[in-house]
Amino acid sequence: MKDNAKILKGILLTIIIVPIIIIALWYIWLLYEGSKLDNYTFTEEMKNELMVVANIHENTSFNPIAIQFNDVAGPGYYSNYELKFEISKEDFENNKLSYSENEVYNSLTDSSMHEEKDKDMYTCYIKCTKPVNEEKYIILEKVYREQRNIPLETNVTEQSVDTTNTEINISEEDNINAPPTTQELIDEFDKSAEKLDSNYFVTDFETYKSKDSNMKLSNKQISEIAEKGFEESAKRIAGEGASNKETEKIVLEEIVPNNYFTRKYRESDTNYPELKMKAYVVTRENEMGCGIKIYIDPTSTLIIGGDAYGD
Repeated sequence: MKDNAKILKGILLTIIIVPIIIIALWYIWLLYEGSKLDNYTFTEEMKNELMVVANIHENTSFNPIAIQFNDVAGPGYYSNYELKFEISKEDFENNKLSYSENEVYNSLTDSSMHEEKDKDMYTCYIKCTKPVNEEKYIILEKVYREQRNIPLETNVTEQSVDTTNTEINISEEDNINAPPTTQELIDEFDKSAEKLDSNYFVTDFETYKSKDSNMKLSNKQISEIAEKGFEESAKRIAGEGASNKETEKIVLEEIVPNNYFTRKYRESDTNYPELKMKAYVVTRENEMGCGIKIYIDPTSTLIIGGDAYGD
């Protein structure tokens, strides 16, 4: 009996221990793979090129951490390269960098952000899309591909690493083979931004002012207003990311209005911190965790911006 008990005990311990060992090994492998992705080497030449992207001219502390490619809404649309780097607060000020605070960092196109790493350093992020800033986009693409030994799709024939003057020449053949973004599509995008329904959207943030008191709205009314934003976002900006109404959430929180709906194709993302306010934030997500946020001013019931998140 005692032998049988020992055997049974051994079997039970094996059943418990083996899965734990497998999970531990799997976790260690994930950490190892992740560390390989994040630890690409930046040569001095790369650092000089990236300083151009970051608008850094005076530097003693610039330290690039990683470059990531984000394919937000399909090739050639909002696809962007994102540079993450560290810099001292002193160098940040000396270079007169004007990156946004982290709470207003836009998830789609050209934008920049800084956040405090410690009492002496900032961690910064810069995103570049090709239609908005082709020059910086190509620099990030070049460094990203060189690190990973990926052949360049574009033919970079000349590039100066002078932080005040960078020239990048692309052959005519490469332009022909670039992702299809025709002028007709760009014009259509811009016209849609110009023709936003002013009964639902703020179309001129330069002259816009909130009213003195909040309107009394039911969740149904808020949802109906937000629906206009979700439809516009799906049609023109972030694709089908918010069709599932069952995931809808409505909260009142402090936000910074932005030009998510009013920006033209070649314009950068713009936030309006002078209009910072409490607003209804209506969120929907798809099954992959990607979502769209619609901002509604409770004093005017107008849509004052939005956001898209997830890959």
